[in-house]
Amino acid sequence: MIKQLNITNYEMYVILGNDDSEKHKKRKVIINICLRFSKKNKACCADDIDETICYAKLINFLDTRLRNAKFNLLERMTQFLYDEISSYLGDSSILKRIEVIKTAPPIDNLGSASFICSDW
Repeated sequence: MIKQLNITNYEMYVILGNDDSEKHKKRKVIINICLRFSKKNKACCADDIDETICYAKLINFLDTRLRNAKFNLLERMTQFLYDEISSYLGDSSILKRIEVIKTAPPIDNLGSASFICSDW
């Protein structure tokens, strides 16, 4: 049985862009995080927040890490988040899938672009 925590459509504003015109104001990105538990997740039976990953605390941690961050590339931002989440969790048995979606890139007729770093 697979047990997975999904954090979806988390909106954040960051400086993200390779072009100088994109680096003057923060742009909205959408972050999707999947955490797959390869070991037994005790919270499924215990109903205790201390037995799982508190997504409110994880989001707060990411807010502080991204507050003043600047990235040229979507790929770099996604890898940064993957590394930060890995460090935060400190448990290599939790598999991660991180997707960052750049909304409204400055390209005609393109609604969004995304990049994924994943253990699966």
